[in-house]
Amino acid sequence: MESSKMSVSERVKTGIKGLDELIEGGLPRGYGFLLLGGPGTGKTTFGVQYLYKGLTDYGENGMYVTFDEPPYSITTNSQRYGWNVADAEKQGTFAYVDVSPIKRETKATTFVPPSLGQNFLGSEKFKLDDVVAAIKEVKKKVNAKRCVIDSISALTLQYKDDFEIRQQTLRLIKELTEMDLTTIMLAENPEDRQDMTKFGAEAFLAQGVIVLHMYRIEESNVKALEVRKMRGAKHTDRLCPYRITAEGIEVYPEETVFRSV
Repeated sequence: MESSKMSVSERVKTGIKGLDELIEGGLPRGYGFLLLGGPGTGKTTFGVQYLYKGLTDYGENGMYVTFDEPPYSITTNSQRYGWNVADAEKQGTFAYVDVSPIKRETKATTFVPPSLGQNFLGSEKFKLDDVVAAIKEVKKKVNAKRCVIDSISALTLQYKDDFEIRQQTLRLIKELTEMDLTTIMLAENPEDRQDMTKFGAEAFLAQGVIVLHMYRIEESNVKALEVRKMRGAKHTDRLCPYRITAEGIEVYPEETVFRSV
């Protein structure tokens, strides 16, 4: 398995228009990648698009692990882009793993780890092992190749000190890698931080880091994507504008974010 992961030809197409050409054709297969962004930058849209395009365009099934937003909300919001997540669930090509502390009714196709009982995220008895076991079960159930974790920020709030955060994050990334899942981990970046040392342990442990920025220019908000790091792939190091269109996120590699005067 290790030899295949070292092959530069093993690329996972993201399904994000304009992104793959910035990272030498796609994400290196079987690793974990961090997607950072503030509110309104489109992190959830990015995650669902990666999974949905994976199964419809590239024949790779996927799972969405949510620690925060309820599955029904993600499914409903995805319909605006024409992504029929509910049908994919029925067909067994897509599944949610719901680890949110919010009590709610769930569909039969949404997996709530029974081993958690009442020990959901936020509980002192919460165990990452239960989440990992659920991911393994759902991966087998839907033959998933792709995974989204939403969000790693919510998970790290479970732990008290930096050492434990780093240890548990490393454990999760290691487990996902051993499952040969190509995973995108969403994380909050509310201050649009530029200093890599302030991104947290997950930024250093991930195979790659993509940052979604939002800048206020005159009367408009301008969105820009940055590939901060990408081990195993050559990548652009400049800001590229992107937009959230009726068909999802589109990146424009040939355009510039800031025009010179």
